[in-house]
Amino acid sequence: MIPIVISVLQTVETSGINVLGMTMILQFVVCFGFILPVNAPQNMIAFSTGYFTVRQFVITGIPLTIAAYLLILLFSATYWHWLGLC
Repeated sequence: MIPIVISVLQTVETSGINVLGMTMILQFVVCFGFILPVNAPQNMIAFSTGYFTVRQFVITGIPLTIAAYLLILLFSATYWHWLGLC
C-alpha cells in the first residue's frame, strides 16, 4: 500500500504537501483495523483460534479505533513541530 500512496502523492500537483509526512500518517491509518476480524491478518489469526467472537472484536475494537484516531490527529498536528521541521 505504501508504494501506491507515495506514487499518488508524487503525481498530485498540490503545493504544500509533504510526501514523507503524508505517507507516514497514511501508513499508520492503514494499520488500524481493530473492529472486525477481517480488517487485518492478525485479527483473522486470533479469531480462528475460537477464543474470540465477532461481538468481542467489536466491543474492544471501537474504543481502540477511536483512541487511535485521536492519537493520529494529535500526532499529525504536532509531529513536525517536535522535529523542528515546521
